[in-house]
Amino acid sequence: MNRLLRFALLGMLIIAGMSAARVGTAAEANQCRLNVTPLSFGKVNPFSPVAGRANGSITYNCTVSAPIAIGFEAPGGSGTRRMKQGAVGLDYDLYLDAACTIVWGNGAGGSQLFRDPAPPPNSNVTVPVYGCLHAGQRSALMGNYGDSFIVTIQF
Repeated sequence: MNRLLRFALLGMLIIAGMSAARVGTAAEANQCRLNVTPLSFGKVNPFSPVAGRANGSITYNCTVSAPIAIGFEAPGGSGTRRMKQGAVGLDYDLYLDAACTIVWGNGAGGSQLFRDPAPPPNSNVTVPVYGCLHAGQRSALMGNYGDSFIVTIQF
């Protein structure tokens, strides 16, 4: 059975929020839970040639060892994610790797999904989420920037 579970997640320069949900009924074969821990870029120097980085995680727990895929909704417009403070924005992306080379998205446009072909049943599995700001965004102003996106798990 293919089920899709969606979460709205608030992503901010100081990204905060925790999402948890359970899908299914007692009669269904598989149920999954997702917990998302926040990303925080902290203080960022827009004149730095090095991209700002943040780490978060997604923890999932499914009752049956069956393939799952976790992704993020596609960003609107330019194909990159953008945190905003009023009309000013900072471009960033979410990645599967700490080097920020594999974009974690919905599987389209060159992005990849996280896949687990056989997660252990009734066990928490934690997957790191890497956030990387694009370097050289000199138009940034001081303040808090925010974004929101949806996390999905297919099982």
